[in-house]
Amino acid sequence: MKRLGRLNQRVRIEQAVTTTDGHGGQATTWAVRAVVWALVEPLTSREGIAAQQVTAVLSTAVTIWFRDDISVKDRICLRDRTLQVESYQDPTGRRDELRLLCSEVQV
Repeated sequence: MKRLGRLNQRVRIEQAVTTTDGHGGQATTWAVRAVVWALVEPLTSREGIAAQQVTAVLSTAVTIWFRDDISVKDRICLRDRTLQVESYQDPTGRRDELRLLCSEVQV
């Protein structure tokens, strides 16, 4: 609970919105679900080769006030970074904070 006093960065939580394009296809856009204060903590990084290109995957934990409308289909936008929500947990079980475990792929 003491960490919640360190929520010092504004992040945007976005949800995917799928629309039809009129030609039988679909397009995915992103809509803002909420703008909240967060504690952003880097966790790990790893490099690998995918599709004959070196990529780096950064893992980040984002702690926010508890909310029950978060999905693993959501993403977090922090300045010029886009983090994909991989999982989330209520670490204390008290519904006061939510820890989002996110990944960011850099090519």
